[in-house]
Amino acid sequence: MVFPMKKNRPPIYPVRALAISITVLFLCSVLVMISPVTAFAAEDRLFELMEQAGRESAEQVAKEEIFSRNNILYCTGTSQAAVANNRAAELMEKGDYAKAAEILESALGRSALFLPFRYNLGLCRIHLDELPVALIHLGKAVQLLPEYSRTWLNIGFIHERMGRDDLAMQYYKSALHRNPRELEAYILTGNIYFKRNQLEMAARHYDRSLRENPRYPNGLLGRAKIHFEREEYLKAIVQIKSIDTSGEYDKALHYYFAESAYRLRDYQTAFDQYGELLKHRGDRFFLTNSTFVIQHKMELARRFIER
Repeated sequence: MVFPMKKNRPPIYPVRALAISITVLFLCSVLVMISPVTAFAAEDRLFELMEQAGRESAEQVAKEEIFSRNNILYCTGTSQAAVANNRAAELMEKGDYAKAAEILESALGRSALFLPFRYNLGLCRIHLDELPVALIHLGKAVQLLPEYSRTWLNIGFIHERMGRDDLAMQYYKSALHRNPRELEAYILTGNIYFKRNQLEMAARHYDRSLRENPRYPNGLLGRAKIHFEREEYLKAIVQIKSIDTSGEYDKALHYYFAESAYRLRDYQTAFDQYGELLKHRGDRFFLTNSTFVIQHKMELARRFIER
């Protein structure tokens, strides 16, 4: 529900549902965005009065919902913008980022100020390893909606991929500043310390997310990764098995499950988990890990099973 607002004063919305009103005046070529002042809830649901794609009149602008799933923005409704965005989003889910980028680039020419186009196109460019271009699109997404914490996380991730870990952590802090419930900021910061082998610092950040939500999947996975690094493979598996994977979670879970099982000579579980990981070839895990290496590990596990 959108509450009436006074002139020059942005409305206050409930924490779990943030609405953004966009009035598009095509005759004057002016678009006014009224920014929200509250943070997003954990499920990152946000509401907008979205502009219709192309040169449709202001009377045709429809109210639709934008929501996040697997870090990708989707839309409800049947406007040209929503349909084009969702086609691209479905391709992104399947790992076809090149085709998704083509659709978004084409649609962007008709609706350059449509947030999901900019945001999703930035994600596509990350997966296509076009990081400077990804920064441009996500930078414009921040300008459109600076309160959306996930955009800041993705910009931080780009800097991390470029080897700018300290700058990446600043962006993760910025995400938390805009949304104190953005638990993934703690995880991404912890992951930087984890890859530096600063396990105590990593654990501190993983545990910080768990103080906010004791069942947070990626926080529990962080603990499992530390057990794995300390060669406590059984503890790692017990921790991983406690994670609810019915919602969003870091697909690296299957890698650590498989690796822990392999070291404990449970080759069937290792084989199964490598196979599960390979079902998510479009995931960020494979930006830094080769599918061929996982396939090779899976084959080794199969050979041990057949002995």
